[in-house]
Amino acid sequence: MNCNPETVSTDYDICKRLYFEELTLERILDITEFESPKGVVTSVGGQTANNLTTKLSNNGVKIFGTSAEDVDSAENRSKFSQVLDKLHIMQPAWQEFTNITDAKNFALEVGYPVLVRPSYVLSGAAMKTVWSQVELKKFVNDATTVSPDHPVVITKFMLNALEVDVDGICDGKNVVIGAIVEHIESAGVHSGDAMMCIPPWRLSNKIIENILESTNRIAIEFSIKGPFNLQFLIKDDQAYVIELNIRASRSMPFVSKFIRTNLISLAAQAALGKTLPKITQDLWMNTGLYGIKVPQFSFMQLEGADIVLGVEMQSTGEAACFGDSFYDALSKGLESVGYNLPKIGSALVTIGGVENREKLLQTSALLKSLDFKILATETTAEFFKAKIGDVQIVHKISEPERKPNITDLLYEKKINFIINVPSTATIEKYVGMLYDEYQIRRKALELGIPVLTTTELAESFVKTLAWLRDNETTKKPLGPYKDSI
Repeated sequence: MNCNPETVSTDYDICKRLYFEELTLERILDITEFESPKGVVTSVGGQTANNLTTKLSNNGVKIFGTSAEDVDSAENRSKFSQVLDKLHIMQPAWQEFTNITDAKNFALEVGYPVLVRPSYVLSGAAMKTVWSQVELKKFVNDATTVSPDHPVVITKFMLNALEVDVDGICDGKNVVIGAIVEHIESAGVHSGDAMMCIPPWRLSNKIIENILESTNRIAIEFSIKGPFNLQFLIKDDQAYVIELNIRASRSMPFVSKFIRTNLISLAAQAALGKTLPKITQDLWMNTGLYGIKVPQFSFMQLEGADIVLGVEMQSTGEAACFGDSFYDALSKGLESVGYNLPKIGSALVTIGGVENREKLLQTSALLKSLDFKILATETTAEFFKAKIGDVQIVHKISEPERKPNITDLLYEKKINFIINVPSTATIEKYVGMLYDEYQIRRKALELGIPVLTTTELAESFVKTLAWLRDNETTKKPLGPYKDSI
């Protein structure tokens, strides 16, 4: 079954029959009654299909792969957290709650910000980073109406942490880890929207070993038979587990092509109860290549949409590019989704908060050494002038009478790209107060000018421009899957 005929992503050479139908319990039960299948696979249809596993099992449909009970234990935030506690695997502080009093007390105890989420969320829907008591009360009321059958869990949200995904296959006893995939942005951007890198480029050997060990123990504890995706936060050289999805993730094809091993073929064997073959566990570390996944967005088609990313997924596609170095792969990935990589020109820099400005000080200095002209709003310009010298002051869109004005420069194509990093706390607390920042991002989007909204992306983008000064991107064919698997 494929609920989206626009994608036609199901290969008609694989299936005897293909149904374009909505993925609902009623429709699937209709089809299983008509077809009388030996079983159903729910682990390759995304979160929507995964959410139906328990209901299908309760209606007498045989599930191929991981049992409905184990899928439910992973999706139910409380049950999953209790298993991690039993295994003595670190996780961010959490608490399940059904009333606002308990929620407030816990949030005060661990300190804001906190992440509020119901069970069985779809791509971050009904999940929110909350920064205050007032906001918590309002969101809890909204969230509990989204998923009334499941309690809501509050988790301590870790600022300035790295995020890591692990894609793998398990047959219940043996685990094959496809890759450890590191997000380029800090934690807080949905994994579907984040730029990702294989192999990880900022993790210590100790952290990598910790992640591998935890992944093996968790996969076996949940008796996974098929594909899975496990997510970690890295803070102060300590790994914390945040989520387990017992299904194929959207990054699994990316990982498969990178290690030239068809992970879904292995997952099919595991789902049918077969033992996984013995294969090298660290293929992802020894390819001699870097792989970068870059998301594609459709903000231009959505009137008024803002491009600032968060815990809810907004991307509509992605490109995966491989290269001999991190910047080789990243430059190809950025260009693939429409970024312009200028060799010279002007950059508008507008950064919220002293901490973010300090983080981007070296990036701005590098930009200046590449002979880019730096334009900045008054507060940002004052900071950078004292540190790196000449920076041209430009005035806000909301002040059209003051010149030079950002609006004029954008329309005159005198800005090649924009670094616009709002203070995270300010975004969440005072959304309505940042309309001027939003206007910059929206007008730039409409004019096709790249906008970088995180410190990590801005740093990587500028270093890519520097790399391109002395290097050319590699152009090699994508290797086939290995025949031995």
